[in-house]
Amino acid sequence: METQDRFKKKIAANGQVTWYFQAFRTTRRGFKSKRAAQLEYLKMKKQQKERKKVRKNTIDFNPTFQEISNQWFEYYRSLNEQKRATYDKKKEILKTLNRWIGEKELEALDSDYLEELLFVLKERGIDGEAKGYAKNSLQALRQTLNLIFKYCVKKKILHKNPMEGVRFPKYQKTVEELKQSLYSVNQKYLTKDELQTVLNYAIVNEDLPMSTLFHVLFYTGCRIGEALAIQPQDIDFENNEILFFKQISKSSKAKDFTVETTKTISSARRVVVTPFLMEKLKRLIYYLEEMKRTISFQIEEPYLFVYLGEGKQGIPFRRDYVNTHIKRCVARAGIDKPFHTHLTRHTMTSLCASYCSLDVLKERLGHTDKSTSEIYRHITSTEKVSPLNAFLSIENT
Repeated sequence: METQDRFKKKIAANGQVTWYFQAFRTTRRGFKSKRAAQLEYLKMKKQQKERKKVRKNTIDFNPTFQEISNQWFEYYRSLNEQKRATYDKKKEILKTLNRWIGEKELEALDSDYLEELLFVLKERGIDGEAKGYAKNSLQALRQTLNLIFKYCVKKKILHKNPMEGVRFPKYQKTVEELKQSLYSVNQKYLTKDELQTVLNYAIVNEDLPMSTLFHVLFYTGCRIGEALAIQPQDIDFENNEILFFKQISKSSKAKDFTVETTKTISSARRVVVTPFLMEKLKRLIYYLEEMKRTISFQIEEPYLFVYLGEGKQGIPFRRDYVNTHIKRCVARAGIDKPFHTHLTRHTMTSLCASYCSLDVLKERLGHTDKSTSEIYRHITSTEKVSPLNAFLSIENT
């Protein structure tokens, strides 16, 4: 209720006059005139009235975070703007968030609480005691929280997004971690000799679809989902090119998969390969066609990198199945590196970097800009020592 003495004058030691007032559990100071203070009060009063109106129109007067997050996820999915894998990841992130704040009332989740939550998750988030979330994981949690609260503002469930201004924890590496990172750079790709060893091992020990898939991954640097979506009609044998414009997304069941567009528009591309790889692809296509004459495949659509075992014939591999095989091949080939399928992109980029520009690599990898491609490019041992030629010329004179 407004009183006559709400707006008060303050005279500083130097004679400067300012006005201030108290309202809605806060004090506002520093107004040059009483009129300016009155206008600010009326603005605050209007905002307070709007908040009360929003609360009255909310179906659940004080919903929990879990109730609102579920509501947001249904809305998010209904837009149908993301890939299936993205929705699956968001669902897992929601499980994590609900484990921590699912039962909290929405109004209790202010900026201070959420900032403290991020710091707690960084220090001891996973086990609740000593092991916290990695930086990328915590950023994913923050991003999802931001999306949920933006939705709340849009639907007038909240007046303001409490994530605005929330400070993100800093991650500092120890001396030992920095030391290990210097030693681990060459663990992110295979050298030329290592790659030859792995591919030769795969030819001898893997079936034709899997060994050919390894060649495609290393030769093109494509994503695993893009490789699994390749069909015979996606190969231009006349120009020695493979067309990438789609990817496979699979659920837990082997037969249950969907074909989606590539990760971004820039990911749709034509990648030129050697005649050697083209011959391997021709051989694989012929081999699968001959098999279909005697064995009934589970699906009609012809894919190249498929299971051949009973009950799964013709169904594209699962990503984790390929990942297990490539890890095993690298290990059994005598290479002590923690390898996985995505590092085939690093390997291709590192091998090709000295032969072409970053623009060419960008197109080959399907990146939007060169800065992303630069991340995949690792300086080879030969390139590292090339600056020494300048000093050798001095030493040899």
